[in-house]
Amino acid sequence: MQVDQNNGNRIDNNDSSTTNDIDQPANVKALNLPPNTSCLLVKTRTIAIEPIPLPSLQPDGVLVQVMANGICGSDMHSYLSGGVGGRPIDGSKPSVMGHEAAGIVIAVGSQVWSHVVGDHVAIEPGLPCRKCVNCKNGRMNICTTVRYCGTPGVHGTLSRYYALPADMAPHIPKTIPWDVAGSIQPLAIGVQIGKRVDLRAHQTVAIFGCGPIGLITAAVAHAYSASKIIGFDIKPSRVDFAKKYLSPLTGRPIFDNVFLLDPLVISETNGTAATAASEHGHATPGDRAWMAAQKNMDAVMKATGLALDGGVDRVVEASGAQDAMLHGIAICKDGGVYLQVGLGHIQTNMFPTIALTNKELDVRGITRYTASCFPSAIEMLGRGVVDLAQLITATYPLSQAKDAFEAVAAGNDIKVIIKNQEV
Repeated sequence: MQVDQNNGNRIDNNDSSTTNDIDQPANVKALNLPPNTSCLLVKTRTIAIEPIPLPSLQPDGVLVQVMANGICGSDMHSYLSGGVGGRPIDGSKPSVMGHEAAGIVIAVGSQVWSHVVGDHVAIEPGLPCRKCVNCKNGRMNICTTVRYCGTPGVHGTLSRYYALPADMAPHIPKTIPWDVAGSIQPLAIGVQIGKRVDLRAHQTVAIFGCGPIGLITAAVAHAYSASKIIGFDIKPSRVDFAKKYLSPLTGRPIFDNVFLLDPLVISETNGTAATAASEHGHATPGDRAWMAAQKNMDAVMKATGLALDGGVDRVVEASGAQDAMLHGIAICKDGGVYLQVGLGHIQTNMFPTIALTNKELDVRGITRYTASCFPSAIEMLGRGVVDLAQLITATYPLSQAKDAFEAVAAGNDIKVIIKNQEV
């Protein structure tokens, strides 16, 4: 397996060489680095820990010794399903996993003036073309030819070393612990969530899914001075964790309320409207699920003092579950914004279209992050308005990466970090 030297960490699988000095500048050769041990996804639930060639340092790039790497939901989609977003892993071309990473600059390209050896940096995992219509319109997150770490055909960051353009390696304060630095990318996603859902001070927010992204979204909303933050999950352990997630600003819980949601029970009589529709032969399973969701959210609104407001201003669905989508539309007030963040294992879901039009809701999607999100995330950590350390529940050496992925799959941890240099 060989890295395409013209494209940093893009894969070219025609060579099994693991040498570190292919096309490297003299300053990299002089480092005499050990093998670039990496975690490669071979097929569903099968990974290999082995060296790959060191990516070539480009004149405008930096070579980073990766210190910490978080495991993300999309990593788990790849690990458990052999691919993500309809793009399966080719078993003959295993690729390095990971995209949440930070490390130390150990070499800089000849044209780089912004970085020096020893800098601590985060790794922005998406490399846009900067030329397509979306990039030119400032929406590089939906670049038509973006290369993203850990997706099929592009090596990710679960290696000892990673090369990338210097402008994609933002500086981070050396006071930020490596475990936390390995979680900067999901915080950047949280910042983008705030942008996409048009989050403003003194608004009410409902978040469905109390995994890492849901918790980080709550932390960002709290930093933005949301007036009330309500969380939902189907796992009691995550509900309990969310209730104990404390604000670094107040020392009190970030969530005002967290509710355990049971799966929707679709009966023939989930409400008067459903019953009436059923009598006329028009009720569908989706209609009955929608009525059950409305009933549940009516009870939540009464319990949280939101009944007179008709719901919350902003809804972030971070689970990918159809039940959560129905509940999210039900609790979103007239004229509110609903943001779909979570990704499920299927591509289509039932959705209450009449409620959407009657409430005149803005329904939006989100892909990763935009240009200012990493700087904002790093600044928020530096000022201490967001605390990610509480979310990190386990760490593993790179040599035990499979155990790390299995731990996330078991569902008992919130954020798992891999130490890339521990091989």
